[in-house]
Amino acid sequence: MPIRPWKRFAPILALPGALVAAGLMLGVPGARAQDHPEMTSAQQELEAAKGHLQAVPHDYGGHRKTALEHVNKALEQIRMGLASVEHKEKRVEKKENKLEKRLNGLKGRDEKLKQ
Repeated sequence: MPIRPWKRFAPILALPGALVAAGLMLGVPGARAQDHPEMTSAQQELEAAKGHLQAVPHDYGGHRKTALEHVNKALEQIRMGLASVEHKEKRVEKKENKLEKRLNGLKGRDEKLKQ
């Protein structure tokens, strides 16, 4: 039975591909929203500031209202930032799983070719 030309080179091509996939999987740092203590701390501090501003009986010429609006905008930006980190992490995790599956398939093919 003749050996097909692509099968002869498959082990040579599979190993670098596997190494690249493994490097991609290991090189991506995990970053969940709860791993950002500075952002969550800022969020808590803004919530506290919002509570203080809401408790003030005087309007200070409309400046208290404007400050509350800015605090609310800042809180929304923090929420959006943390959500984007979580979304990106989910995408990276999905890619990692896909690469791991490919790597396992390549390892299996490599083992079959060695036999």
